[in-house]
Amino acid sequence: MKKKPVENNPSDTAVKNKTKYSDIYNDGWADDVELHYPEGSWHPTDDLEIMDFENTSPLPVIPEEDDEDDYADVHINVKKVSISKKNQNGARANPAGNTSAESVKKSVRRKKRKKGSRAFLIFMIVWLTALSLTIAVLLKRFYSFLEKYEATYQASRPVHEMEKLFDSYFEPRDMDSIYNMLSVKPALSAFETEEDVKQYMYSLIEDKTLSYKPTENYNEELPEYYIEADDYIIGKALFRKDPTTSLDYEFPVWYLSEMEFYTQPMEQFRITVPENYTVRVNGVVLDDTYLSSTTEISVEKEFFEPYVTSIVDFKDYEGDGLYRKPEVSILNASGNPAENIYADTENNIYSAEYEPDPADREGMEEFAIHAVSAYANYISQDLSDAELAKYFTPDNIFLYYAKNNSSRTFYTRHSSVTIENAEIRDFQAYSEDAYYCEVYLEQWMKLSYGGSEPEVVPTDCRIYVVKYNGEWKVNGIKF
Repeated sequence: MKKKPVENNPSDTAVKNKTKYSDIYNDGWADDVELHYPEGSWHPTDDLEIMDFENTSPLPVIPEEDDEDDYADVHINVKKVSISKKNQNGARANPAGNTSAESVKKSVRRKKRKKGSRAFLIFMIVWLTALSLTIAVLLKRFYSFLEKYEATYQASRPVHEMEKLFDSYFEPRDMDSIYNMLSVKPALSAFETEEDVKQYMYSLIEDKTLSYKPTENYNEELPEYYIEADDYIIGKALFRKDPTTSLDYEFPVWYLSEMEFYTQPMEQFRITVPENYTVRVNGVVLDDTYLSSTTEISVEKEFFEPYVTSIVDFKDYEGDGLYRKPEVSILNASGNPAENIYADTENNIYSAEYEPDPADREGMEEFAIHAVSAYANYISQDLSDAELAKYFTPDNIFLYYAKNNSSRTFYTRHSSVTIENAEIRDFQAYSEDAYYCEVYLEQWMKLSYGGSEPEVVPTDCRIYVVKYNGEWKVNGIKF
């Protein structure tokens, strides 16, 4: 709706030329002139209200397209100025109290600016609120992404798989699971089982501090770790990427590809027994496959000939590849546990002597002591040739050696001879009809020129005995 143009009035002319008007109005020429008005006509009152045209903006030009409401909202600001009594005769002000067009324009502008500023302020508040909410949501999502990314990355590290392997199996010493996870199982001998190997493996980590570390060949594509017990390397674990699956963000999934446990079979054995004996290692009977040699007692045979030729030979057994110390048992010809066994358990070396029947052994040892006692008394000239010959085989060469012993010829005169401290120091049977025996004894005698204390003459004799006509006879002496 178009607005009606504002009609010109004298005040508008003054506004358009306010500089000239104000100059005239304020030139001071009528300050002392008394104005007279016709009676009954209008005349200024004592307090004349005038317009301050210098400080009042001109009326604005109202565009035709502005709404009536905008035009109606325009307020004319009039600055009231009081004129003192001495200025009551001053120039006439605008009686209608109209302001200038410039003042109206400024007022409209301020109103519009105020409305525009309020709308802009509301817009900025809404926009900043929306922006803040958007940033907060995006940051939350970003942090969630970072947390998930970091968690997924950490889960994809191969060291975590090594930790699981270590904590789940090695720390609790779960030897069954560890053994089953080995890529190559340890080689087993005929004398051991998987349980023996597991016990051996357990002995390597029992009561030890376990740890792991990357090997010198470790890399991100092929990670591998050493397994240590008290800083001694006992195994190795290798991991590979699973080609069929992966974690988020294409991080790899690792699996145990190979695992080694350094099981070195260090134990071995060597056993020497008579050929008619039976040997068991960890309950397994040794057969000829473990036989290293058959030893003939060639040197000893000459002491038994010609009366005994069937001397028992000895066999040597050897074996290795054991993880634990072997348990060795030796049975004699009768099937009973052998008694005279030499055992070097540190090096797993065992040997056994041939054992006759226990009753026979007692008689063998008793005869040996009597025979050596007779030999000692014969040398000291306390026994005759006939008495000594009872203990020897016929035509024995050692009787000749005894008779021609130089010490016997010049033996010191003595008396009161007794045999003391006789003992068997060594015994070895070679068959039921032949054995070897070492006898130690002492002759106590009083010398004709000595004091009251007896003279002690020791004798250590090694004899070889055979059965002749059902009786034991000395067939040889080793000096």
